[in-house]
Amino acid sequence: MVPILLLLTLASVDAERDAPLPERAYAEVVSELESRRHAFSTRWHQPGAERMALRDEARATVLDAITRHLMPAWYGTPWEFYGDSQTPRTGSIACGYFVSTVLRDAGFRVERTQMAQQHAEYIVKALAPPKKIWRFRNRPVSGVVDRVRRAGEGLYVVGLDYHVGFLWNDSARVWMCHASYLGEATVVCEDALTSPAMVSRYHVVGKLLENRMMDAWLEGQVLPVFIPPGQEPTD
Repeated sequence: MVPILLLLTLASVDAERDAPLPERAYAEVVSELESRRHAFSTRWHQPGAERMALRDEARATVLDAITRHLMPAWYGTPWEFYGDSQTPRTGSIACGYFVSTVLRDAGFRVERTQMAQQHAEYIVKALAPPKKIWRFRNRPVSGVVDRVRRAGEGLYVVGLDYHVGFLWNDSARVWMCHASYLGEATVVCEDALTSPAMVSRYHVVGKLLENRMMDAWLEGQVLPVFIPPGQEPTD
């Protein structure tokens, strides 16, 4: 039997050109990806496993699933400040919930609600290694996009003054994929250079799917939220 991920037509990054996947297909994609995660995990724990190559293979699988299947399924879902839908095109979703829900559905063990309600800076810190986090103050959007281009093809998370979303460098263009509160106020994937939501005094960008994040995916480990020093819970 051919895996469902291979049967689905690749979704366009342009929400206006291609319709999102139906709800049933989305659930199947999530289920199939979880099955593939378990298969990767089994290989990961085998004696003599070539872990570097296996991690790279898993990274490519996750990147394809997120950018070609999971995110496009959400295109057109209405944005609302308190939106917390878990089903594409049903109800509404806020920007933080879009990020945490897509990551959860990609197989990452994240605290969906807690992460979604955090400041964007903390979301970035929870997901990206310190050396792959870049901050920009009072810089033009072109400078931010150029840095992502130079960092290479892949998926990033971007935090702004009052917003958070994904940046996707597909090697040809950098896309801003987010639950937009502007314009039609829906989930979109648009050119980051011209996205109105990218206009911000502050940008913090972190590269996703780096080794720690992928190791957590392979081992089924939780990616804890970032807790600022001094705010740790006490018994």
